[in-house]
Amino acid sequence: MSRNLVFLPTAIGGWILLYLAALFYPATAALPQQIAVFVAATILTLASALIVAGFSRLKQHRNVYLLIGFLGLAATFYCARPLVNRSQLLNRSGDIPGHIISITSEQHGLAGVSESLLLALRNANFKEINSQLEEEFPESAWLILMLAMAQLTLASGIGLWIGEGIDEIAHLLPVAIVATVADIWSVSAGATAKIVVSSAINYFLLRFPMPGYGTIPYLIGLTDFLFFAIFFQAAVRFNLGIRKNVLLLLTSFFIAVAAAIFFGHGLPVLPFMALLFVVGNFRHLSLKKEEFRQILLFVVFIIIAFTLISKFAH
Repeated sequence: MSRNLVFLPTAIGGWILLYLAALFYPATAALPQQIAVFVAATILTLASALIVAGFSRLKQHRNVYLLIGFLGLAATFYCARPLVNRSQLLNRSGDIPGHIISITSEQHGLAGVSESLLLALRNANFKEINSQLEEEFPESAWLILMLAMAQLTLASGIGLWIGEGIDEIAHLLPVAIVATVADIWSVSAGATAKIVVSSAINYFLLRFPMPGYGTIPYLIGLTDFLFFAIFFQAAVRFNLGIRKNVLLLLTSFFIAVAAAIFFGHGLPVLPFMALLFVVGNFRHLSLKKEEFRQILLFVVFIIIAFTLISKFAH
């Protein structure tokens, strides 16, 4: 690809316009909820992919991309912090009635046997108070928009820096393996589950408005776009075919989102992304016998490392 300094600002402008269009989409024309979620995730994926491509079209030295990534990291922390504080405030406020119920039940000797009965009451109070506080202290849609731009800057900068630093095409296999193992481990070991129910979710997931609903749900992880940038830049660097690989990478997002909506449970994107990328470029990823042994040892090491980390974490 040739250098193009117009592509990135155009992609950013398009992302912002799509965000505002979805945010102010009339409720009277709202789609069914599951379809609206899929539409929001699709628009988010396509628009974000264009921003990653826009950063790549700047044709900068990889150290410049590293600097861009660090600037994105600082901006992400700055923009997400108010949202994290708000979420923590809502959670603490919602916990107050639950603590009162627990203390009262203990004082009257109801703790223990009636714990399961009191749990439903505590949860109902928590949801009711949270709902009221959310209406009283609404989130800033503009801050969420700024956070998304910062997160994409972070993912693009670090991802393109890594992708540009891959020296040999055979090294893409270890990258794909790391992406797959790390994402599966994160889901199975509970790290992802802990993040998505905590205030820290604002750092890690990108959000986009559901057309017609006026809500801005958490949709796709920041690391998914980071690895998208890695594989995208690798396809550019080793001339693997940009259109083909962009199609493969985007397909992985659509499969994961569609499956998550169908099964009603969040699924990791990276295993689909790594698998499609490797299968689509397998004839270019020929390995020598020594390289195959190194990758096998690498896989064993990664599995052992993540297993140990899981045990220590628990």
